Amino acid sequence: MRRAEDTDPALLGPDAGRPGGYEEPWPATEEHPPVPGDPPRVAGTAHCVGILGPVVLLGPNGSTAAPSGSVVRALLGSLALAHPLPVSADSFAARLWPDRTAPQAKQSLHTGAHRLRSWLLAATDGGIGVVTQPSGYALTGGDLLTDLARFRRTAEQARQLSDPLPRLRMLQHALALWRGRLMEGVPAECVDHQAHQSLTLEHTDHLQDLARAALEARRPREAIVAARRACEEDHFNESSHALLMNALTAAGMRVAALDVYEHMRNRLSRSLGIAPGEILVQARGRAIGR
Repeated sequence: MRRAEDTDPALLGPDAGRPGGYEEPWPATEEHPPVPGDPPRVAGTAHCVGILGPVVLLGPNGSTAAPSGSVVRALLGSLALAHPLPVSADSFAARLWPDRTAPQAKQSLHTGAHRLRSWLLAATDGGIGVVTQPSGYALTGGDLLTDLARFRRTAEQARQLSDPLPRLRMLQHALALWRGRLMEGVPAECVDHQAHQSLTLEHTDHLQDLARAALEARRPREAIVAARRACEEDHFNESSHALLMNALTAAGMRVAALDVYEHMRNRLSRSLGIAPGEILVQARGRAIGR
């Protein structure tokens, strides 16, 4: 989800990019050891379709495999993104083969679905399948069939925890399921745009939750990492920028926090013609000690 070209130096603070700075998260095994009762990552004992990154089949032993052919991979990713709902055969075929007649496109899709079904049967020993429904095609194989489902399950379990440190660790475990951009390598026209946008917002919300948990657990460095990534995903999200300011303030980097405020104030004024909202004003007050 993170794009290097979107990184804004004004958001990083004076220590960003330096050795010992805030460029990358601190894993629980290094500076911050696991706490007693640290929740394990949701691990599947069966195969799982991975779409939180390149579209692959994730094995229970950590192995990865991908079907040959861009059409088959695009279909696998689209089915996993829509799971447990079906993917419309008509709309998918029209997006993939816009220059063909409807019957030709549907026949090509039928061939692709057959190849995917055969590949999954061999790769998962029947654990994951493709079924034909009146409205299209759907994956079968269980509730935690995709890494997206496992991400959501882990995130929901984390939000049920009252203790901020175990909640932080479980939120980090959920975030670790993201291996890159959503359905990386699949042509944009093959991805449901609305579902993609919704999941991008969900990812940003998760980063915000992680930053809040880190602040509650008094781990401002980890809060900075999460909040900064949330800011990179939406340059106009005031909640994300307020969280970054609060994290920088908690880390003793008040000047950097005020720099974030001024940068956002200029951006909002220049691009939208509005002043910072109350959440940013309050974060500025904390940074100057009010």
